[in-house]
Amino acid sequence: MNATNAISFALIGSIMEILPRAFPACFPHTGYDEASRRALWLAVMGAVQIALGIGFLLTVHAHPFASRLFARVPSRGAASIPLPSSGSLTVR
Repeated sequence: MNATNAISFALIGSIMEILPRAFPACFPHTGYDEASRRALWLAVMGAVQIALGIGFLLTVHAHPFASRLFARVPSRGAASIPLPSSGSLTVR
């Protein structure tokens, strides 16, 4: 998969999520609970496709960017935390 495929997956998933809300007449209620199997299938598969597309983009682009960003931050050792000097503390 490449970035173009991932964006296409996310866009198609978004369209699958929007269709039942945009055209409710095309998705008749078939269940006893007034749910449409077609609308439920589109909602689940749309969410899966969006997750695949966004997950790939985050894995390939955002994770390396964050790694490079945090690599530039200078690291401090555990002993370099500044502590107050004992002379500045007063005992009551």
